[in-house]
Amino acid sequence: MIQSINRAMQIIHLLSDPKKEKWSITEIAEQTELPISTVYRLIQSLMQHHLVMQIPDTKQYKLGYIWMEIGLKMFESLDIRVVARPIMEQLAADVEETVYLNLPNGNESIIIDRIDSPRNVKIIDVIGERIPMHIGGANKTILANMPSRQMNEILEQLLPNEQARNTFVENLLKIKRQGYAVSYGEKTKGTIGVGAPIFGFDDNVLGAISIEVLAYDLTKERMTFFIEKVHDAAHMISMKFGKA
Repeated sequence: MIQSINRAMQIIHLLSDPKKEKWSITEIAEQTELPISTVYRLIQSLMQHHLVMQIPDTKQYKLGYIWMEIGLKMFESLDIRVVARPIMEQLAADVEETVYLNLPNGNESIIIDRIDSPRNVKIIDVIGERIPMHIGGANKTILANMPSRQMNEILEQLLPNEQARNTFVENLLKIKRQGYAVSYGEKTKGTIGVGAPIFGFDDNVLGAISIEVLAYDLTKERMTFFIEKVHDAAHMISMKFGKA
């Protein structure tokens, strides 16, 4: 039983090679060093469970689509807070500032997690607080990476003035290109927020991670450092959700 499972996994790992999509029975046997009769028997069992499929025209084999279904279910079950928290903790330690995780919810985002700055003077926004989507570095970087139709629907409600809305959209296009957003005292006077987007495996924006700092304490060198750190942290979280 265990031997059969091990051999089946050899075949599955071989078929998952991104460099080659389709395999013949002979090729599978050669690469796994298994008898052709054993490979054929295992392939038939794997096909019964839709783990492997045969291409009718060539009679070659490749992974079945059920792996995609399994993967999607796994991604849906991931708790972004659990995935992001160790990276947020490291980011907060590196920059010595408070770090936030925001998720979009309609015309607002919700702060769902926070790592407090180790410094005596720090900025604290409450977990669960809702923030209009056009305010703050985290929200802007979420908006900038939404599908255009969704972004425009939100902005039409939050910014009814067409000229102001068009100017805002131009800024969002720049934010999308550069991969981060900076806000100056938009929510809390005297503070600066630096945010970067978190993506899923399908390139949909899931949320954003951000650093909030006191404006008087920020130098140009520190700003460059914060941008680099928050961008890298967001990318690390995105990779855990399957972002290429």
